[in-house]
Amino acid sequence: MKKRTFAVIFALFISIVINAGQTYAQSTPGIRVDVPFDFSANNRTLPAGTYIINSPTDSRLMWRVRSADQKPGAFLQASSLTGVQEFDNSRLTFRRYGDRYFLISFKTSSYQVDLPTSRSEKEFRRTWDDLAKHDVVTIEAVAKK
Repeated sequence: MKKRTFAVIFALFISIVINAGQTYAQSTPGIRVDVPFDFSANNRTLPAGTYIINSPTDSRLMWRVRSADQKPGAFLQASSLTGVQEFDNSRLTFRRYGDRYFLISFKTSSYQVDLPTSRSEKEFRRTWDDLAKHDVVTIEAVAKK
């Protein structure tokens, strides 16, 4: 009987340790940002508003951008992911052609995430008269815990 009780307690302990580790790993802070213009993220046009960006996976290669009011957003796949040691502000970076904005990267408190050029941006660039005339726009974000 003692062996069986010990085995049950041990199994329960292992389960708690494993689940606590998964909970910690999934608690990567995201960012919250007010975007004052419509923008494109992963071939989806999202309206101006407040957005939350976080990673639903432990690998941090996939990220989710969704509006603060829970409307559908977009999933983003990182083309490069770099851990950062600096504690400056989180931010989103866009490439702007006239009045069209394309999300190209963002920084959380722990990661710099670069995104691949989207199909919609590539298509837009084919029709844009002067590729030399584009800007890079950065918006400061708030770390979300």
